[in-house]
Amino acid sequence: MNKNNKGSSSSLSETLVSSGLTFEYVLAAFMTSFMLSYVVQLLHFPEFSDLSGYYNAINFPLFFLLAIIFTILLLGLTLVLQKKSVIPRSLITLTTILSVTYAVHANTKDVYFIIGLAVVCLAVVLWCVKDDKLELSKINISHKVCFFTACVLFVFTSVLFSYLTSLRYQNFANATFDFGVFAQMFERMATTGAPLTTVERSVELSHFGVHFSPFFYLLLPLYYIFRSPVYLIWAQAVSVALGVFPVYLICKKLGLSGKVTLAFELIYSFYPCLFNGCFYDFHENKFLTTIILFLFYFILCEKRWLTYAFSLLLLSVKEDAAIYLIVIALFVLLSAKKNENKTFIQKYLDGFVMLSMALVYFVIANKVVSSLGTEGVMMWRLSDYFVNGEESYFSVLKGIIFNVGHLLSQMFTAEKFPFLIWMFLPLMFTPFAQKKISTLILLLPIIPINLMQSWEFQYDVDFQYTYGVAALIIFCALIGVKNLKGSTKRVALLMSLIMCATISTHVISPKITNNLSYEKNYSSVTKDIDKMLREIEKDKSVTASHYVMPHLYFIEEIYTVPDYYKELEQTDYYVVDTRYADGVEEMTEAMGDDYTLVSSSSFVEVYKRNY
Repeated sequence: MNKNNKGSSSSLSETLVSSGLTFEYVLAAFMTSFMLSYVVQLLHFPEFSDLSGYYNAINFPLFFLLAIIFTILLLGLTLVLQKKSVIPRSLITLTTILSVTYAVHANTKDVYFIIGLAVVCLAVVLWCVKDDKLELSKINISHKVCFFTACVLFVFTSVLFSYLTSLRYQNFANATFDFGVFAQMFERMATTGAPLTTVERSVELSHFGVHFSPFFYLLLPLYYIFRSPVYLIWAQAVSVALGVFPVYLICKKLGLSGKVTLAFELIYSFYPCLFNGCFYDFHENKFLTTIILFLFYFILCEKRWLTYAFSLLLLSVKEDAAIYLIVIALFVLLSAKKNENKTFIQKYLDGFVMLSMALVYFVIANKVVSSLGTEGVMMWRLSDYFVNGEESYFSVLKGIIFNVGHLLSQMFTAEKFPFLIWMFLPLMFTPFAQKKISTLILLLPIIPINLMQSWEFQYDVDFQYTYGVAALIIFCALIGVKNLKGSTKRVALLMSLIMCATISTHVISPKITNNLSYEKNYSSVTKDIDKMLREIEKDKSVTASHYVMPHLYFIEEIYTVPDYYKELEQTDYYVVDTRYADGVEEMTEAMGDDYTLVSSSSFVEVYKRNY
């Protein structure tokens, strides 16, 4: 009897050892099962910050029963399949799901909470990667699969984010700034050929007097077909989604494996600083990412004329796009060396041409803005660096060069620290993993574009000022990961995937919730409102509440309330949004007794001037 027991015990031990079920694996199975119980509990009661409420909502028998059953299931599968990777793969999957679930249900955007999640996830990833417990080395992915995945991701993200971001407009949640400006501008471009607006500065003015963006004319042909502001929202989402293709091409050109390529396609598609910004209106900046990544690909392929063409395309987006081309040109110059396809002189010439293009264009673009506009370029955003009140780029340079301490004190503040985390943590700081220090020059635009600025939106990932820098960061991450070896590379990529999923859901999920609530609250009435607004003659002058103005984009002379540039004047029509008190009193005073209510629908009232 004892011998049989010993034999059974010995056989069981051998089975456990052969299947990999050592103590650490059993403990990992138990942790994985507890994570599943946590996820289920969060789905049942998501307010984890309510300590007492959360605790009182726990069904303890179910909580522990689920954990026990799943632990037994994991151990059983490992024994039956003789596959020791079952537990670590389940652990990293549940870790990701739990991290994402916590991120979704966090009450506010909290970078420190995300850092905490990252630390926990890193501990799990380090254990899973050690000794290749996930058996990643056995996985082979072809570049054909990667290309197919890129196509799927492009279609999926294009459709998903085009739909979600367009809900704001369809339900009267887009304001004049910064959507109504572009809605009116494109309609005027379609009718007059010129990018004219009346709402941007409360006077008829070319938008190029604010920002020089001839790139917009490339979007105009399709606007003639769709003839709706919604087209602009879809166009920018599709443009951002399109960036997955240059990522695929760059990975292939750099000789990265199919696994790494697939990982970067997913990382790009859910990099939190891209689609997150699409929820805030429409901006030319959001076309920068894809253009810059394609430019890098053509530089790597040594396609000279395509490099020049995309350099010009990049410059056409905005006057400050020259900053990106300057550092890219310097990167080309510093990385110039003899190779089989091109001599040092030829590559050096390319860098010099690109640098010259950037400098010349920057000067021309600034002169155009100054000549067409009423305020010139927006130097006030760099007001912290003006010496003796002198508002010029030269003054800023003096302030920087001769007082580096002041520059550093403005760049590294408590308000700007979260911005750096949002930008680099999703990529696990791999952009800094460079063998050549010269590559880091590509990260320099983050200083003038984001960190130096006093305008708070410049260093907020919810807005449009991250897109050019994001492309540079992603390219540097590709180079950085190429430089990493073995388990370090696997840790970096797995953590990047988990952090992109976690941070994206953390910052985007509240916006999705808000946009869907707009749809729920207003979808039944917005069509009637739009129909009513269409009855206003387009050649009449109109003053409208800022959330209604974008739907009056076809009006040639329209002004908005609140008006930041002049006092309200009487126009042919006043259109009032009764949902908000903001501006209503001001509009009522401006109308006086000279207007009559001629139509109304739900929350919008239309008043016509008495003649």
